[in-house]
Amino acid sequence: MTTIPEYPACAAETDLGDRPPVRATDLWPGASATGGRGTEVRARPGVPCREVPAPVPDCSLPVFGWSSSTNEELLGWTGADRVVSGLAGARVAAASDPGQGSLVVDYVQLRFRRGDPRLAGTRTHLEDAMRRCGGGRPGALGGVRGFVATQDSLTGADSVRTVLVSDADHLVWLALDGGAWSSTSTERAVRRTLEQLGAY
Repeated sequence: MTTIPEYPACAAETDLGDRPPVRATDLWPGASATGGRGTEVRARPGVPCREVPAPVPDCSLPVFGWSSSTNEELLGWTGADRVVSGLAGARVAAASDPGQGSLVVDYVQLRFRRGDPRLAGTRTHLEDAMRRCGGGRPGALGGVRGFVATQDSLTGADSVRTVLVSDADHLVWLALDGGAWSSTSTERAVRRTLEQLGAY
């Protein structure tokens, strides 16, 4: 019998377990119930991910980029070197509807080599998806300027507010779900999440 050699994966994935880059206790100090998770995916040196076309947005999917891309596909069509994704959440108020008393931040950070033109192409694609599926437009969320849109809630609460921000070597997408947001908690969560991802 001939053994078929295994081809190495182009990416290494790490479950960040109890050390996600964004911690709920930092976003909502004093909340009685908090939780979260995080994952890091890195491109393997010398094993480039197969380039694939950027996915056509599916507006029925209330997720990042309105796309169900796997991590390797995401690296393949964006050209990013690293993807960090996860969520942080808290229960901050008693409510008959769990979604109304909760706060959740979903995040995806794509990091590129500085000067990589694929960052701009990825931003254009994501902004187009946000425009097409979520009424996207330039704006601000929590006092942070970026490209904003709305999505359906996964918790059954109000519409999810999303923002895409970019820098010289990375893109960050944030989605705020849950029904217990105030202007103060929105500003703190957005700014602290961006700070923690920037330091990771």
